[in-house]
Amino acid sequence: MRDSGGAHRSDHGHRATRRAARLLEQFTPGRRGGAAVAVTLMAVACAPVAVGHTAARFMDGEPRPAAGHASAGPEGASTGYDTGPVATGSASAGATSYASAGPDGAVSEYGGTPSPATTTASSAGPSPAASAGTGSSPAASPSSSPSASAPAPGGAAAPESPSASASPAAAGPSPAAEPAPGAQPSAAPSGAEPSVAPSGGDPAPASPSPGTAPSASPSPSTSPSPDDPRCTVSAIMEPTCAVWWGASPWRGDPRPLEKTTGRPMDIVYTWHGIDQHDIPTASEVALTREGRMLHANIEARRFEEPGHPALSYRQIIEGEFDDSLTAQAHNIADLGQPFFVTFDHEADAKKRYNTRGTPEEFVAAWRHIVDLYRANGADNAIFVWNVTGWPQNLDRLPGLWPGNAYVDWISWEAYNMTGCELQPHWEHVDSFEDALRPTYEWIQTEGEKHGIDPDKPVMIGEMGTVPLRDPRATAEWYAAIPETLREYERVRAVKLWDGMTAPTCDFRVLRDAHAAHGYSKAARHPYVNVPERAREAIEDALALAEEARRHAERLSERGLRE
Repeated sequence: MRDSGGAHRSDHGHRATRRAARLLEQFTPGRRGGAAVAVTLMAVACAPVAVGHTAARFMDGEPRPAAGHASAGPEGASTGYDTGPVATGSASAGATSYASAGPDGAVSEYGGTPSPATTTASSAGPSPAASAGTGSSPAASPSSSPSASAPAPGGAAAPESPSASASPAAAGPSPAAEPAPGAQPSAAPSGAEPSVAPSGGDPAPASPSPGTAPSASPSPSTSPSPDDPRCTVSAIMEPTCAVWWGASPWRGDPRPLEKTTGRPMDIVYTWHGIDQHDIPTASEVALTREGRMLHANIEARRFEEPGHPALSYRQIIEGEFDDSLTAQAHNIADLGQPFFVTFDHEADAKKRYNTRGTPEEFVAAWRHIVDLYRANGADNAIFVWNVTGWPQNLDRLPGLWPGNAYVDWISWEAYNMTGCELQPHWEHVDSFEDALRPTYEWIQTEGEKHGIDPDKPVMIGEMGTVPLRDPRATAEWYAAIPETLREYERVRAVKLWDGMTAPTCDFRVLRDAHAAHGYSKAARHPYVNVPERAREAIEDALALAEEARRHAERLSERGLRE
């Protein structure tokens, strides 16, 4: 664990003061019911709450996923770990083809899915020596200094998050007749258009020189531990301890991942177009009824049209999509639960930056959407600003920042794409920490200079690795995530991008037994399991706030009649 200049050490002086001020701002009128929520949240969060829900309610009685959710291997197959076979709970590993989005969202079929062993051998380059089962970061990780990340040899393009490469069509139909809640965006492992899909765009981070010495380790988080009774959740769903665990699941169905890990997803990431009225969809609402939260990325694209063509930010600013945005706001308000929203994720990626509009127009479009949502009662919408996290794009962030009043969470991606055919020059291995560190340090050291509040909670919007040459290094990549997160205390949520963009660019953890093992180990770690009492506290607080709102409406109506 490295800390260049102590950028992410906890500073309990002015940081604590600013955080207190920020929390107070969250309870002002117009934010989730205002003062009513402030009182009820504080009262309920401080009271002991019995643990009434368990992961079992998400796992028991669930139907097995339909074909297409491939498993980590034949059920019961040994992975070589002392803990025994990896439970899969997903469809047979014998599926011979699967859909994937190619560049520009074109869907292609890749036949004969390789077995985990084959995939592992063919994908990544040499794994770091210290990786296998040690918990240490790969030896050949990039320098912690953003400036040290030079373009890869030959001017390789920086991968846009895989999600950016994956087209929504890649997710396939959801169990219901609606678009899959987690429909993957066009080519790239993450959000609506992953940061330049692994097929090009921004230069890929280069591996550091062999002699780069690690700097001092950062101070671990001093937040309450998950078993501390002071552990609560704020009005914008920031836990004071632990971290939310989520995913953009393959084909929009989180159940295969949940069966494998033995725990529910906290957040399910979904993909939509700004022209869609039905957000969230009925199948997505069903996910919330089972206890999950939703995070929707609203793309500046027409999802109601074939190919999901992009549109300009100017069209949004001028009100061309106000009808659909208003419908979305009403649906989200009616949901009555916290709902994370991102507009045009990874706006700093080459596919978006200065293509759909200028940075100034992106900011104006973002503010237009937030203002419209709030004006139409969606006070439960929590706005998550998302960028790629590529070091070479950091200078683009100030111009894309909508302002502290328009953003609740800050988000970026953390990927390793060693050996991915869409990133032919990516030969080094980035650990999870290597991937998240540059943007975290930039926000902490440079953010305030550009009006960005470094105390806002952070969400790793998409993360994952392709299978590495050393299978145990693949397992360790995932298993090390919780302990890494302890060192970056502003990170309060992390989500897997469970998709693929090409045969050697497959981030689906259930396709590789070692990835499934490491991911499952991480999912069970206490630091990524927010205590049930904290969840129930916010649910009770919101219920009381809603009751207070309805009572106020009744009083108002009575007064008007009189």
